[in-house]
Amino acid sequence: MTAEGLDRSATETFDEIAADLQTLREQAGPVSYAEIVRRVTELRLARGVHEAAAAPPRSTVYNAFSEGRARLDTELVRDIVVALGADEAEADAWVARCRRARRVPAGGVRERIDTGLTQVVATVQRVPLGATLMVLVLCLAGNLLGSVIVHVLGLPIFLDMAGTAIAAIALGPWSGVAVAIATSAFGVIVDQHDYLFALAGIAGALIWGYGVRKFRMGDTFVRFFLLGLIVAAVCSLIAVPILLLRHGGSFGAGQTGATNTLLGYGLPLVWAVTIVNVITSLIDKLLTSYIALVSLPLARYWFSMPIDHVPLVGRIFPARPEGAPGDGAPGDGAGGGADSD
Repeated sequence: MTAEGLDRSATETFDEIAADLQTLREQAGPVSYAEIVRRVTELRLARGVHEAAAAPPRSTVYNAFSEGRARLDTELVRDIVVALGADEAEADAWVARCRRARRVPAGGVRERIDTGLTQVVATVQRVPLGATLMVLVLCLAGNLLGSVIVHVLGLPIFLDMAGTAIAAIALGPWSGVAVAIATSAFGVIVDQHDYLFALAGIAGALIWGYGVRKFRMGDTFVRFFLLGLIVAAVCSLIAVPILLLRHGGSFGAGQTGATNTLLGYGLPLVWAVTIVNVITSLIDKLLTSYIALVSLPLARYWFSMPIDHVPLVGRIFPARPEGAPGDGAPGDGAGGGADSD
């Protein structure tokens, strides 16, 4: 495929580019995705890229050939086509195509995103209002259900922020804030509730939402785990003063029992409350974060939520287009599982 042949109309879509990548791959062999990863890694090492950053995840390479892309990493596309036999002029033409692609899906907008390592030209899909409202309602219901479970079983955790995390990560931090506020407003239905605890929910929504979008904390397991720890710490900083000043140190049967146990050992009230809340918050917020993580593929499948801003989801649950060849791509059982840190 020559550079002249790649000079298409500026109205072409990312799907058309992905289809042409598949054609180039077939013409070159076909070449397996694992082999493409190996060749791209060798190219990058030859350019002096550090060994730890040279190898792209196999799922990331696979997704570059898939339809429905919301982003295309132009530097990865360049490396892929060179690995498949293109010369520098042809590689430049591929990059130019990626940067010119302008046909936006219905309701979508184009954005140019700087990831800090490379520039990504992205078509960001706007989720229809009806789907957004449905997800928000389900997230609210999930929070309330968690509160009911904790209240009925007397658990020493909360489980009232999983919906907040899902909304914040999938739809944005302020969608998570809306769910947190609604959860506080409706919380009185399922349990005694202090509306000031909404401040913890709001803080968690902002940290989850901006964490994955602005600070790329949804890229790896380590970063996502750290994100959960930060949410837990901030929520404890907010909750402990409320517990001490308004509730005598504890709120809910589970925490009351644990706090009384520590008081029985002679600990001051402030230390007993802080220790119990920090431990509870760590367990609860990490559990909540991973509940949200495994729920995101459902949001992508049922409501077409764009979640490319959480690459970890794509690595664990790669979106596989219909008819994708089974040559070792993620999800087909060949060549090993998804990449991990």
